[in-house]
Amino acid sequence: MIPVDGAALALAAALAAACFVRAFGIVFLGRPRSEVAAQAREADPWSVTAMLGFALLCLLAGIVPGAVIDGIAPVAQAMTGARLPPQLADAWLSIVPVAAGRGSYNGLLVFGFITASILLTVLVVHRLASRGLRRGPAWDCGFPDPAPISQYSAGSFAQPLRRVFGRVAFGATEAVDMPPPGDNRPAVIVRSIADPVWDMVYAPIGRGVGWVADRANVLQFLTIRRYLVFVFAALVVLLLALTLWQ
Repeated sequence: MIPVDGAALALAAALAAACFVRAFGIVFLGRPRSEVAAQAREADPWSVTAMLGFALLCLLAGIVPGAVIDGIAPVAQAMTGARLPPQLADAWLSIVPVAAGRGSYNGLLVFGFITASILLTVLVVHRLASRGLRRGPAWDCGFPDPAPISQYSAGSFAQPLRRVFGRVAFGATEAVDMPPPGDNRPAVIVRSIADPVWDMVYAPIGRGVGWVADRANVLQFLTIRRYLVFVFAALVVLLLALTLWQ
């Protein structure tokens, strides 16, 4: 199972990297595609402060997770009847494992290692890299069109992943309708994607809920006499259930 777990972890890391490259490229490196997007401005200071506060909480939870674990321990104890051992009493702020054979995690040491690696990389790059400034045209992928519509979009970043995994994971298909010479119709790409999780899990549940709702809809149009009978029957059933339960 270890090779399979390693392959799955590597695949998850690669997909996460592709996702963030796509998000960064679209958000920070793309040009606005509409007038509204071109006029976008930063949010007010209160909103920015709130987002920075949540980001700081996430960072602190990763650096000193023991404090967070001890803080939510009463909730975990009430919901599951178990909790991790007290964490803050452990040396070096490591997470105490649930058993001697389990591994522990030290967020502070991991954060220090990441910070030291970044600082060392920046130092080496600044020491060894050339300080010369070079200018050149932006890479245009062979289409030197300055229009925003020619830049990469979300679909452009997702297309390679969809072609590799789409047919297996999503049943994705693409059909290109290329008109013959002399036909002035534009070429059309027809794309269809099916979500197996939605089709096999959520869609049946949704159909079942809709079927029950349609059958229960008749309760909204009962007469006052039938409403009284319904309430009386429900009360009798409830009392019988409580009697049998006790």
